[in-house]
Amino acid sequence: MDRDIGIVGAVALGVGTMIAAGIFVLSGLAVSNVGAMAIVAFVIAAVVASFTAFAYAEFASIYPESGGGYAYVSNTFDSDLTYIVGWSMILGYPASAAFYLASFSDWFDRFIVPLFSQGLQETLPFWISGLVILGLLVSLNLKGTEESGQFQIAVTALKVSLIVVFLYGGLQAFSATTIQQSVTENLTKYRDIGLTSALVFITFFGFEAIATNAEEIEEPGKNIPRAIFFSMGFVTVVYALVVLVVTLAINNPEYLDLLIDVVGDVSDAAGARSYIAENGELAMGYAASFYLGNVGFYVIIVGALFSMLSAANATVLAGSRVKLAMSRRDHLPDRFENLHPRFNTPYWSVLLTGGMITFFIFFFTVLPGLAFGTTTIETGLVEFHMGIEAIAHFADFMLLTGLIVVNFAIIRSRQKYPDIDRGFTVPAVPYVPVVAIIANLVLIVNVEPGAFALGLAAEGIGVLMWVGLIGSTSEAEIEQQTPTVVEETDTDGREYQILVPIANPNHVEQLMRTARDIAADRGGEVLVLSVVSLPEQTPLSEGRATARERHELLRQAMAVDAGGGDEDVPVHGIVRVGHHVDEAITHTVTQHGSDAVLLGWRGRLQRRRDAVLGTTVDTVVKEADCDVLVERIGPKGAPESILLPTAGGPHAEYAAAVARAIAHTTGATVTTLRVVAPGEGTPVASDRVLDKTARLLDDVQTEQKQVESDDVAEAIIDASGDHDLTIIGATRESVLEQLVFGDIPETVGREADGTVIMAKRALPVTSRVRQLLRRF
Repeated sequence: MDRDIGIVGAVALGVGTMIAAGIFVLSGLAVSNVGAMAIVAFVIAAVVASFTAFAYAEFASIYPESGGGYAYVSNTFDSDLTYIVGWSMILGYPASAAFYLASFSDWFDRFIVPLFSQGLQETLPFWISGLVILGLLVSLNLKGTEESGQFQIAVTALKVSLIVVFLYGGLQAFSATTIQQSVTENLTKYRDIGLTSALVFITFFGFEAIATNAEEIEEPGKNIPRAIFFSMGFVTVVYALVVLVVTLAINNPEYLDLLIDVVGDVSDAAGARSYIAENGELAMGYAASFYLGNVGFYVIIVGALFSMLSAANATVLAGSRVKLAMSRRDHLPDRFENLHPRFNTPYWSVLLTGGMITFFIFFFTVLPGLAFGTTTIETGLVEFHMGIEAIAHFADFMLLTGLIVVNFAIIRSRQKYPDIDRGFTVPAVPYVPVVAIIANLVLIVNVEPGAFALGLAAEGIGVLMWVGLIGSTSEAEIEQQTPTVVEETDTDGREYQILVPIANPNHVEQLMRTARDIAADRGGEVLVLSVVSLPEQTPLSEGRATARERHELLRQAMAVDAGGGDEDVPVHGIVRVGHHVDEAITHTVTQHGSDAVLLGWRGRLQRRRDAVLGTTVDTVVKEADCDVLVERIGPKGAPESILLPTAGGPHAEYAAAVARAIAHTTGATVTTLRVVAPGEGTPVASDRVLDKTARLLDDVQTEQKQVESDDVAEAIIDASGDHDLTIIGATRESVLEQLVFGDIPETVGREADGTVIMAKRALPVTSRVRQLLRRF
């Protein structure tokens, strides 16, 4: 995606998400719970959130892609247990949206509906406006409508301006005595302060919105951390000032007189205090009326409603995209990955998100009143306090669960990928993530007991769904979607397997020689795949009739002479039928537990804007859960000289392993090439990257070369003319949607002389345990 969001846009994204229903609703609830000590509660929540924000900042600099915490955990851990993180997120986001829309309904019913008719307020259910808005938001998301960066900046500026107006009016009545008295009365309410911190944590989850949009932010390694921490600091100050103003209002006798006048059931000061204690979410709205009069009051109300609507829309978008990401990783059924034929949006994911939001609104705010006549439900073990506040507690529980695992993931990432390029680094790992884990656990413990119990129950339902429905059907779904129609077996089930999809008979020999060289070096086997591709409207059963032709191509590939003393490499062949070749390849990787896939490429430029090397190759490179090699077919014959450009990193190391394997068989000389900026060159013998690469090639004949150039790709292309084969690893930019291996490797792949192999190591590689589980 285009990186058109600068630092200002990124800050606006975070501030705009954080200044939403939380500041208008939760500030009043917090003050009604613990008075001026709500400032401490907000600061605690902000500090806890900032520890986890460190992890998000580092992950966003490594994987600037959509998906947020779920994507980071999935890229780090080799386990389907990452499903539970996605499950927590796909419940936490809709619960957050339900909180925003329930708050919208409450404020709209209290402040807007009476302007039209008092009878209308008594006739219509309070939640009807929220459902109407939800319907509109779902419709917008089905059509793909989203705010631009410029609009986000404008909206954020408007909301902040309204808050400044409110603060200006309220701080005119500042009284240090009132604040001091409130602090003294609530200073020792440690449990209530902890509960309030857990309640308001949802307001700081906006740092996730910044990280989730990492694909569109300029210089993500630098701008994302700055935007996260600036926006969190700014919002914390704003919330503290709002708490001061609301505290001043609640403790002002004239404010209580206002409530007596405007609230029908309140007749004295004691009743007004009781009303605020039970309806703290309305405290700021009445405070706006008290300080600013009717005009200022309705300006604040409209701003609050717009903020709630905006936050709900962003949450619907985020929640649906997490479902999309889970479907792509086989953690949800395939239908949630399907795009609408007209609008090109994940419509099933959007509809499911809308349905879950509706469920949460009814479950927490409507059902208790219908079933029990009250929002407080007493059981033998736990007392459930339902309503708007309970939705926020439940959302916090689900989101905090995911954040805890993200902090574990940052520790594991440092252990697993110590040399990966990081644009931002969390300080003092593992200590900072451990502190974040403990702090998040403290917040979870302080979640309201009823919401805590409901959160545990929801996690249990997620595990049962995975075990009983989702996780156990992948094998059957694979065979249903891309059935195997021919199988040629000549294998003894070796540990390492490289998959070679074939289609063009002219490319078979070269691909098979490369695959055999790599498999022989690992003591592994080769799996050859040929796919019968059918149009969408053609039944898969029709493909069996044309499988014979593919069977002949399969046998041709299996008969390729090893030629280098690696005749011991077993070869296994299959023919599949499918509507999409890329899907058949990735399904084969999953089903057979392949460790690598070798694809052939003719080197032609693509005319389609959404394709780089080709639609099939692009998809396999991005989605295959294994190492990936793409060989641009060049002159036939064994190479005598191999060029290995290197700049360090896991992909370059994998390219070196491939070069070593081919050199073992062919006896070729490997020349490692290091391109540095003019004037920055060091003696070859002291270059750490070249030295490390040499150790990886210690048993083959090697040469080392360093050149100075401002254009890395051009330097490599020039050097390739002296070699038969060039092998180059992917670069970090490959996570961008319009790049597959990265700008430099793709340029080299298109323009270098001779044969070119582009190498990309799986980060992470799926565990053998998971592969074995899929086979059963």
